[in-house]
Parts: sequence; structure tokens; C-alpha cells
Amino acid sequence: MLVRIQGISELQNQIYYDYDTDAVPLGQGGMGIVYPGRCFRVDNPNEYIEVAIKLMTDTSPDMIKRAMREASIQIDDPNLLRMYGFIPNMEPDPYTKEMRPKYYMVMERLDGVSLENLLDGVFCTKNGTDISAARELYDLGMRDRTSFTLKIMNPILRGVNRLHQAGYIHRDLDPSNIMITQSDEIKIIDYGVCKPVSSGVTDTKLTQTGAIIGKVDYAAPELLTGDVSHHNFTTDIYALGIMIYRLFVGNLPFTGDNTAVMKSHLTEAVPVENISDPIIRKIVQKATSKAQEDRYQSVDDMLADMETCCIGTARADCGGPVRAHIGENIPSHTSALSWIVPAVVGLAAGIAVAFIM
Repeated sequence: MLVRIQGISELQNQIYYDYDTDAVPLGQGGMGIVYPGRCFRVDNPNEYIEVAIKLMTDTSPDMIKRAMREASIQIDDPNLLRMYGFIPNMEPDPYTKEMRPKYYMVMERLDGVSLENLLDGVFCTKNGTDISAARELYDLGMRDRTSFTLKIMNPILRGVNRLHQAGYIHRDLDPSNIMITQSDEIKIIDYGVCKPVSSGVTDTKLTQTGAIIGKVDYAAPELLTGDVSHHNFTTDIYALGIMIYRLFVGNLPFTGDNTAVMKSHLTEAVPVENISDPIIRKIVQKATSKAQEDRYQSVDDMLADMETCCIGTARADCGGPVRAHIGENIPSHTSALSWIVPAVVGLAAGIAVAFIM
């Protein structure tokens, strides 16, 4: 069944979305089901743009609040998943026929595999599409671990840098939240536990003492102890250091059950002696310091050392220009979806502010 989605803002801006409830989902998780969708102009229904539409299946107040916050993180950057909005949509109940609200998140549609898939040697999407860019990266890793690490991490670092410039910390950076796309892009996805750095925004399910946010294998000590007041840019930097270690060495620095891994992150230094490249070893050691004040204080500083690694090794395939300095004018990553942004920003931002201020 084809469902049309059009909230107040979409109506005012003369656009709408639709998706087929019988289509094969692009993904499914605890919050909802992601369907392939389309965006249309009302005055030109013969042309459309492909998007991804998440139908919220968990409509508890906390989940709706979180979805609104996630959808409001709308940053135009080639290394970040583009969010387009949160839309309450009135639809008939299939049993009572009464009109009831359903809730949707609309975002950029990506065709690719996760970095976790790539590390496991999986290069095909669920529908069987071969992602050649992922295969090429994997082959590079078999030949040259330094180039492999740099080519993957530099776009990730640029994306995190841009997220930080916008005032957010991700708090769940790991290979499952990095996408390698068919168009040879590397993008950070899933802003479900992102937090504005200095807004005072809280989430009752995520801010309880001792609550763990993100994946244990990549979690900074302050995430593991539930010390929310100390979640800042260095929290993401710690996770980036662990990712660099895994990409270069081929495995995580700490193993065992969750309890053992947590204890290691809290008390043991990352075994950087396993990293043969001296510059990458230095980067990981600094990024994963237990004390936050001893880590890089900005991703921009981390990028500067990555640039040194690229120059020092004379590698041409480091993933493009390394640094995007704070305060620099970053080129706009304008896509065909740019015409739908004004239609969804107003409603998403307005509702999000109402919930989180």
C-alpha cells in the first residue's frame, strides 16, 4: 500500500513524500523500520527524489523526543548523513478507520555497506548490490595498512569535525555507524544519542548514573561511568582512536566479555606497541588517553597529525584534503535534495525545540 506523508510544513512548501508499505525495508531497529521513499513537488508529480523514510514503531515519549532531536541535526556535509526532518502524519487506522498520527523521520538515502561489513569482508548490500568502493578499500588494506587506515579515517575525522563545529557530540562512533557508499563516499550515520555540547539537553533514559551510551568496545571512560557532565568532544576523539587502532592492527585493543572490556578501557592503556607506523601510534596514544585533558582537544588537531602522516609517508590516497579547520568556510555539499530542506527544517526544528528546551 502506498502511503503519502505530508505534514504542515510540507503542505506549506508544496512537497510530499510517499513509500510502499509492501516494499522490502532498507533496515530495521528498535526505534523503527526504514523504507525506501520518494519526495515529490506537488506541482511536478512526475519527477521525484529518492529518500529513506523511517516509520517509528516505538512511539513512547522518550523515543519520539529522541527522534525529533536526531532529525533536527541537519548538517550539509559530504561525510555526514543528511537528515531532512521529523513528520507527524495523520493516517487511517486499518481496523477502526479513525485518523491517528504516525511518526516518520526522513533522511538521505544511502546505498552501501557499513564499515563493520567491510571489515568482515562483506561488500554487498542486503539487496545484492556490490559496493565496489568497499571492495577496493578492503583490497587496499591487504596491501598497505597505513594507506587503508588514512583513506578511511580522514573522511570520518572531517565528518566528526563538522559535527563538532555545529556543536554536537556523537557518542556512538564505531564501524557499524559508518557507511561506505556506492558513490565512493564515507559517511557517519545514526545520530540517535548525539548531544548538543553545552545546551543542557537531557534524555532520562541516557543520563542515569552508570548508564552506558554507545558500544562498549569504543567507549571512553566517561561514557562507561555514566559521567554525562564530562561528555565532550574528547569523548568522540577516544572512540576515533580506537577505530584507528582496529583499522591498522586488524582487531580491537581489548577483548573479552563486556565487563572485561569495560575494565580495560577504565584502567589499561591501549597497546599502541602493536601499531608499527610511528605517527599513527602517536595519534592513537594521544586520542585514547584516560584523562580527557591529555587527549586531543579538537578533531582539527587530530587531523593535523593525520596530515603529517600523509605527507611523511608520501601517500597519494589519504582520502582527499585532510583538514577542515574550525572557522574555515567549508564548501557546501549541495545535492538534488536541497530543494526539500526548507520544507522540513521549520517543523522539525520547531518541534524539537518544544521538546528539548
